[in-house]
Amino acid sequence: MIVLVRHGERADHCEIECQKILNQHDPHLTPKGCEQAQQAGKLILEEIEEYRLINIQSSPFLRCIMTAKNIAHQIKQEEVSINTEICETLYPYFFSSNPLPRLVVNKNRTLSYFSQITLIDQQMKEDNIYPEELEDVNNRIISYVQKLLEKIEDDQCIILVTHQRPLKSILEYFNQQTNDVGYCQVISIKKGESTQLEECKLTIY
Repeated sequence: MIVLVRHGERADHCEIECQKILNQHDPHLTPKGCEQAQQAGKLILEEIEEYRLINIQSSPFLRCIMTAKNIAHQIKQEEVSINTEICETLYPYFFSSNPLPRLVVNKNRTLSYFSQITLIDQQMKEDNIYPEELEDVNNRIISYVQKLLEKIEDDQCIILVTHQRPLKSILEYFNQQTNDVGYCQVISIKKGESTQLEECKLTIY
């Protein structure tokens, strides 16, 4: 099974937390965002009882890593892999230059944000994605999820902690509504009779 989770509430959407941001392009989670992530972790824990192998992957953006960390604590996992294939949409409209090299995790991993969890770096070369358009993002996410489906074990669950656009890309692929993809929205994909994404079962929590 593959589980996709959007990150929790971001600090630049909170007047108090906004003053603590280290990198304006890479805000941390608010306390409310951490609570949202913990609740998502509890929900996921109920869904993964039958799975023996659990793997958590996170976008390299701080809000996703913090969400993944909170989920990991709820489901008794100690490792989070950092993966650019599920990162934020890298539109030139959002970022005037490639933000990946300047992300907090790529500048200083000694910060408390990254404590109590083991981070495994699986990032792609930083210049392989930026810049991109909507079609590029959709292709990136769909291709990556399809690749996971082709190699995932029946007793394995891979949790992808990502952003709003990747969840929308998956929901649109299954012709689902995308107007209410809120913070810490959770969806799951279970293999059908084949490993093809279109034959999988989508569940929205």
